[in-house]
Amino acid sequence: MKCLVLVVVLIDLCQNVLPQRYKTLNQKIQQESPYTEFNTRILNNNREARLKLHYEQLTIFVPENAAFRHSQAKYRSDLIFYHMSYEYKTLDLLNKTNSLSSVILENPPLWISRRDRDIFINNAKIIPEKSNYITRSRTGDSGKEQVLHVIDSVLDPIITSSQSSPSAYDFLQSITNWNLGAAKTVSNFLTKVQETKLQYIFKQNAGHTYFIPLDSGIDPYKFKMINKNIIFGHVIPFYVLFTKPTPENVAFESLANDEDVYIVLSFEEKYGKMYIKGLMKGSFGEGEFFSEIIVPNIPVNNGVVHLISQPLGIYKRHLKPFPYVSVLEKLSSNPENDVFYNMGQKTGFNKIFTKENLSFTYFVPNDSAWTLTQNDDLEPVEKDLDILSRHLIISESPYSVEQLVSLTKANKFTDIELQTKGGPLRIMVLIIKGDYYLRWNNRYIKIIRPDYECTNGVIHILASPMTNFRRKDMTLLEVGGKVFKEYWKTLSEYYENAGMMTQEDRD
Repeated sequence: MKCLVLVVVLIDLCQNVLPQRYKTLNQKIQQESPYTEFNTRILNNNREARLKLHYEQLTIFVPENAAFRHSQAKYRSDLIFYHMSYEYKTLDLLNKTNSLSSVILENPPLWISRRDRDIFINNAKIIPEKSNYITRSRTGDSGKEQVLHVIDSVLDPIITSSQSSPSAYDFLQSITNWNLGAAKTVSNFLTKVQETKLQYIFKQNAGHTYFIPLDSGIDPYKFKMINKNIIFGHVIPFYVLFTKPTPENVAFESLANDEDVYIVLSFEEKYGKMYIKGLMKGSFGEGEFFSEIIVPNIPVNNGVVHLISQPLGIYKRHLKPFPYVSVLEKLSSNPENDVFYNMGQKTGFNKIFTKENLSFTYFVPNDSAWTLTQNDDLEPVEKDLDILSRHLIISESPYSVEQLVSLTKANKFTDIELQTKGGPLRIMVLIIKGDYYLRWNNRYIKIIRPDYECTNGVIHILASPMTNFRRKDMTLLEVGGKVFKEYWKTLSEYYENAGMMTQEDRD
């Protein structure tokens, strides 16, 4: 009887461990209907991947057909390689592994996590009853070991460049290399990370979870409030938390965990959307905050990134009725802005300020700037509508002067490009002898009154308009040097002494 039991156990062991060489992986994927979408969409058109199936030791993760119907992945020819690893991993071995390298080392790792008895590859769940198909690359004993696992989602590294194994900091610096769309920018948070010298946290070779707020959720007030502790509160150390394998309402300590500020974070789904929920304690008291996860589960070589709608740990400020009025109300009520306001009324440009759900950054020259040009018998070269359009930025969040200075620094004191109503605007914003200056078209314009906050944006009052002039009695003569000579003399001396003046500026 004991011998019979032993034989049964050995047979069962052989069935589960020894290669089941009924079909090679290539034959199975090509011939069987559960793998049709995988084969036609991302495998069949890649000759190199098919060769690897014939000759290499592999673990391959195959999304079931239904996964392709709800996937937002871009089906590039190299996407197949993010579903392959040269490491041979059965389910038992995956249970003891934290990450795998794909066959293309430039890709982020394949992060492995577990929840109860389920195994996840990034955010894709392995379907155990369809997995652990063990075979060899060729029939007979000469082939190399291979194993197939079926998953419920398409794996997507998201990154499109050949940048080698990008970190969370690489993501911050070059988000345009990822398939996220032009509107997804994070320059405000990057600037604060650089200012606080916390780049090392986003470069650490460890498995962290990073929450990065989009620029659209950082207004001038929130930008000002982001400090070292707030940035620490956006990182969960030593856990790589994708949304599906992470249980809801389980608190994880962030890096902000000292006596000054203590922040714990958890995932929570509400109304079909995923949020990151935070609890913060400090000398100021304690509170709760939420931020929607806009783009989840972006793998990087040191963890996972989640793009969120707004920064964590910053509470909303309650605006008072005064002086917070709308941009149009501010323009109409300030006699020092009459020229620009009347110009907008005459052209119909001011109607744009009545539209809802828009955020404005408006550079408004004061009336004295126009008086100076009239006294010198000058007139603008451009039409009024073109001038107005150049001075107005419409964005999801307004730009404070401090933000513009920070962006200039982050761009190594070269022009930053902002999208105005009239097209791209290239400027620098600098602090010179305690005052703010805007450099446009090789001219330096003093910002007389920065950051006049309004309910739908911010106004910056300029000493001169961003336009060229000509004498009324001449066909075309730019006389910007005369209009701006009061500032140019001071600035040229300052830059000459500091060694910052270029030959272009001198000319």
